Amino acid sequence: MADDAFLDANQYGFETRAIPGRAATRPGEWCRRDPVSLATTFAQPAPGEHPGVQVFMLATRLAPRLRPTLRRLKAPSMGLAFASGMAASDLVLRGLRPGDHLVLGNDAYGGTYRLIARVLAPMGITFSTVDLTSPTALSDAWTPSTKLVLARDSTNPLLTAFDIRAIADVAHANGGLCVVDSTFATPYLQQPIAHGADVVVHSTTKYLGGHSDVVGGFVTGQ
Repeated sequence: MADDAFLDANQYGFETRAIPGRAATRPGEWCRRDPVSLATTFAQPAPGEHPGVQVFMLATRLAPRLRPTLRRLKAPSMGLAFASGMAASDLVLRGLRPGDHLVLGNDAYGGTYRLIARVLAPMGITFSTVDLTSPTALSDAWTPSTKLVLARDSTNPLLTAFDIRAIADVAHANGGLCVVDSTFATPYLQQPIAHGADVVVHSTTKYLGGHSDVVGGFVTGQ
């Protein structure tokens, strides 16, 4: 079965599209080589020295098998797997350049906010936090140098929900991108691309992967 099988959501249901195709590993193929550790926190003598558990090696080997499965669930034109959710977010934000501006919600995920405030801002990238439940507030915060709006729907920890279509409309009207962090909802409950989002980010460490039994991230887009 081809990797792109089951992409048509109108023809196949979610549960069917979640079944891996030929790109999936045969049962036991990789686990015969490496042990599985159902944890995300480890004690180790030094960075990279954890006897018996090759965490990053596992992530590297599994990524090619994860991509086609998640692509089928979201039906985008591209998908990239990462070793963590923050790595996925970092890739998207690294498209910005000094002098660029971005808008994010005033209930942004703490890790994302720190990445922007402590890493990107010193590089010359500016940002504003606004109430994304108000398209007017987003429009008012948009500047000539704004490149994208980043919305986490639903937010953590307040569970604020946004009108993704309205946010995307504002971004597109100003020549920008709408990026949605859909970690909380997962593809089962929400399809941001169908509502106008350009890029969707997931921390697969959370609900998509079973919540803290594996670390990972995913980015999809048109």
